[in-house]
Amino acid sequence: MKSNRGRWQQRWRSFRRWAPYWGLFSALALVPSVSNFLYNRYQVSMQDLGLPVVIALLLGAVVAGAVWRLVVRDRLAGVVAGTLATLVMAQGFDARLSGLSPILQALTPISLGGIQNTVYSVVIAVAVLWLAALAGRGVSRLVDRLGWKSRDIATAVAVAIVGMAAVQFWTLIMVLGQEWPQFFYHAPKLAAAPAAAKASSAKPDIYYLVLEDYASQDVLKNQFSFDNNDFMSFLKSKGYYVNPTQRVNYPYTAMSVASTLSANYLNDIVQKFSKAPKQTVVPFNDATRDAPVAQALKSAGYKYIEIGNWYEAFDSSRSDDQIYQPNGLLTVFGHTFVLNNFPKYKLTESLFGSLLEMGIHLGKFTVLGYQNLGDVDLAHYQLSTLKNLVSQPSGGRFIMADILVPHEAPFYFNADGSISQTPDGNNNGEPLRKKYVGAVKYINAQVKTILQQIDDQSHGRAVIVLMSDEGPQILNVNDESYDQGDSGDELLGGDMRKWSQENLDLKYGVLAAFSLPGVDQSAVSANNTSDVNIFRLVLNSYLGYSLPYLPNCNFAYPDGRNFPERFVDITARVSGTSDARCQANGTVKP
Repeated sequence: MKSNRGRWQQRWRSFRRWAPYWGLFSALALVPSVSNFLYNRYQVSMQDLGLPVVIALLLGAVVAGAVWRLVVRDRLAGVVAGTLATLVMAQGFDARLSGLSPILQALTPISLGGIQNTVYSVVIAVAVLWLAALAGRGVSRLVDRLGWKSRDIATAVAVAIVGMAAVQFWTLIMVLGQEWPQFFYHAPKLAAAPAAAKASSAKPDIYYLVLEDYASQDVLKNQFSFDNNDFMSFLKSKGYYVNPTQRVNYPYTAMSVASTLSANYLNDIVQKFSKAPKQTVVPFNDATRDAPVAQALKSAGYKYIEIGNWYEAFDSSRSDDQIYQPNGLLTVFGHTFVLNNFPKYKLTESLFGSLLEMGIHLGKFTVLGYQNLGDVDLAHYQLSTLKNLVSQPSGGRFIMADILVPHEAPFYFNADGSISQTPDGNNNGEPLRKKYVGAVKYINAQVKTILQQIDDQSHGRAVIVLMSDEGPQILNVNDESYDQGDSGDELLGGDMRKWSQENLDLKYGVLAAFSLPGVDQSAVSANNTSDVNIFRLVLNSYLGYSLPYLPNCNFAYPDGRNFPERFVDITARVSGTSDARCQANGTVKP
C-alpha cells in the first residue's frame, strides 16, 4: 500500500509540475478563437465558445506532453518550442493539411484509404513539434552564448503569453457581460388556438418554403434582364396569389424569418436590446427557434417538421417535432450535438478535425463522429427530403424548409441542374448575374415539381407560403465589388439609408406566392401577405383566430450589422408609401 501511495504521490507531483505548461499552451491556443469570436461577435452565441475551449485544452495537453521532457532539461527551449508549435497548430491546421497532403501522398508507397487525412495530420503535427523543438534548442543556445539567464527569458515568454491572453479574455468578459441578456431571449408566444381549431379534424398541411435570396419578379426583370413570367404563370395557373413587387419588412434572413415565424414585428427585441452597446443576432435566431407560429399550430394539433441547414437560425429548434438537418453534427459516445458555424469551423480547422471526420466506431456504436455536407449536397438533401415528406400522407403537418438556392455566391447550380465550374461571386466563366439567374431557373424547375406533388397528394387542400427571406447581396451583384472584405465592411458598419434606390430594391424585393385554398379572396392583399401578416392570415382563415393585421413597414440598419437590433424606418423609400404607425426607432404601433 505504501508503494502504491508513493507512486500516486509522485504522479501528482509530476502533474503539478506539468499542469502550468498545459495551462500556458492552452491559453495561447485559445487566443485565436477568442479573437475570431470578438471579430464575428454580432453573429455568435456564448455557447459557441464551449467547443473551442475544449479544443484548446486538448491541443495544450498534446503540446505540453510533447515538449515536457525538453522543458525538464531546458525550460527555455521547452517554452519556446511549445509556444511555436501552439501558434502553428492553433489556427488553420486544415489549410496546412490541404497544402501538404499532395506532397505526402506522392511520398506514400501505399493507399491509406479513409484514414489518409488522419495519418497526414499526425505526420504534420509530429513534424511541427520536431521543428519547434529544434528552434527552441537554437534559441536556448543563443541565449546562453549571449550570457543571458535562460530561466528569466523563459519566464518573460510565459508572462507575455499570459498577458496577451489576459487582455483578450478580459475583452471577451466585458463583451459577454454586455450581451448576456441577449443569449437567453425567448420570443413572445401567440395566443393558443381556439377550442374549435383544436377539435377540428380538418387540418390541411401548411408549408412554409423559403428560397434564400430569391429576388422579386420586378427586380429580376429590371436588374437582371430576366423575365420570370414562366414560373409566375405556373403559380397563377395553380391558383396562387402572387405579388410581383413584394418587399420584406426586414432586410436580412435572421430578422426576416424571425418576424414571419412570430407573425409580428420584432418590437420586443428592439425595445429590450437596441440601446445595448454590444449586440448580436442571437435573439433573432432564437425567435426562429421558438417559432411562435409553430407553437400556435401545435396547440391546434399540428406536427411541426423542419428541413434546416447550417445557418444558426435553422440548425436546431425549440419547437419542432422533427428536424432534418445533416450539418455540423458532432457525435461523442453516442450523443449527437448540433454545432453552430463558429465552433464547427474551429473544429474542422483544428488538429483533431480529420480524426473526427474519419470517426471512431465500435460496431454500430459511434464513439466519435462528425457529419457535414457541402452546399451542393445539402441542397440536394433538402429537396429530396422535402419531396419525401410531400409523398407521405397529407394532413396535420406544418412543414418549414429553408432551402439554400439561389442564395448568394458561390452559385453552384446551372439552369439545367449541372454543377458550375466557375461558381464564385465574380464574372469569371460567365457574368455574375447570369450565374444567379441560372440558380433561379434551376430552383424554379425543382419547386414546380414539388408544388405539383403537394397539390396532387393533398388534393388541392394544402396551404403553401412560398417566399424569400431577402434579396441578393448588393455588393456582389450591383456594385461588382468582389472583395469580401469590402462587403463585410459595408454590412457591418454601413447606413442603409445611404443606399441607392436600386440597391434597396434588390435587397428588399423578394419572391412571394401563396396558395390559400378556400380563403375569402377579399382578405388576400399585398398588405395581408407581408412577412409579418401572412401567418396571421393563415391562422385567422384556418384556425379561427382573430388577429388584427399589421401595417406594412420596412426597417433598415442605420449602423450596419455591428448593431443588428437597431433599426430605422425606411418604408417611404422601399415601398413608396408611409404609415404613421411605423416608428422611426424601428418599432410599430399596434
